[in-house]
Amino acid sequence: MKILVIVAWQLLWSAQLPSAHKPYAFEKYPVAKTYDGQPAQPVLDTPRSREYRTRIRNGAKEGPNFAGHYTVISWGCGTSCGVYVIMDAQTGQVYWPPEISRGVELNVAEPEYRLNSTLMVVASCPPPEIYGYKDCKRMYYSWIGSKFSLSKSEPVTSSH
Repeated sequence: MKILVIVAWQLLWSAQLPSAHKPYAFEKYPVAKTYDGQPAQPVLDTPRSREYRTRIRNGAKEGPNFAGHYTVISWGCGTSCGVYVIMDAQTGQVYWPPEISRGVELNVAEPEYRLNSTLMVVASCPPPEIYGYKDCKRMYYSWIGSKFSLSKSEPVTSSH
């Protein structure tokens, strides 16, 4: 009986621990199948896409790494900042997401994603040179068709 009480106490205590150490639930956002064909050439149909054409073309060659048939292509944009695009490896269409990724000190400088999942986790902070790392959020997006749907947002601090 004493062991049962100790085990129950430990389970209750561990349930009180912060959830920051839990891995993201990528498996809750599965894709039906993944593309393994030759990646398409990027469609550079906007001035912004053409400005970063070399990075996008080089990244596209890597093939799909997100949501079954998309390629996340990322590069740095200065201190604690990362820019990324999402390219459909089947059609070459390039999508610019709503958030850039900020937060090297938050250990989330680049978006987190998987080939077999539509979930993408992005750190979103105001520019650190102006505000420091205040009001930072971790954004959980689900990729639906050709755009993101915000599933969840939570505050994040450097202690995470």
